[in-house]
Amino acid sequence: MNARLSEARELLKKIKQEEPQGSVFLPPSSISLILRGLVYVSLYGAIEYAITQGTQSFINHLCGLKVNTKHLEYSLHSIALDSQLTSARSSGEKKKWEARRAIFSALELKVPCSIPDTVFGTFLHNVYPKTVLEIFMCLGIKEPPTAAESDVGYFKEITEKRNAVAHGREAASNIGKGLTIQDIETRLNAAYNICSHFLDTMEEHATELRFVRSRYRAAYREAAAG
Repeated sequence: MNARLSEARELLKKIKQEEPQGSVFLPPSSISLILRGLVYVSLYGAIEYAITQGTQSFINHLCGLKVNTKHLEYSLHSIALDSQLTSARSSGEKKKWEARRAIFSALELKVPCSIPDTVFGTFLHNVYPKTVLEIFMCLGIKEPPTAAESDVGYFKEITEKRNAVAHGREAASNIGKGLTIQDIETRLNAAYNICSHFLDTMEEHATELRFVRSRYRAAYREAAAG
């Protein structure tokens, strides 16, 4: 995450170097406008990376503890039973009831759950605040997607501006128009806060074993310590 954010800081450094010197105001150069637009691409890359890697690390931690499916908090069943849920959705009318029974049978399994760390798939390829909120809800995390309400707007802006540049809807120079150095610094700080909040929240949830139902946590805490 920090490596990706450092790229945004390098872009900002270059933009500052492109600023006209002296008291006479001059509009930003074309290269400066392009760099300003590309800042959004760099900031979004850091956010998506933090969310993807944080989610995968959480799932790997959970599976590493060999938590029984039956011992998971109920919200975790949305990912722990992914294969059964997918099967039920595509089973067709004749096998519908069999597939539904399989889901409820799986809820009582006393074997370690097996969840691929790619379970969220392409859901993590275009992240917004609502994406983070959905991940949190699936993992039983009762936290907002950002620590500060003001960061929600910056989060949406970074994603939308990045998409406009990356998908070719707008030129980077057009996206960079009107974006001051102070604006860039504000968005860089917001991206750092967004990433940090997500990773800190996931780490605390994992460390405290809040994904395990309270009555079973002590046994897994001993396993984690060992």
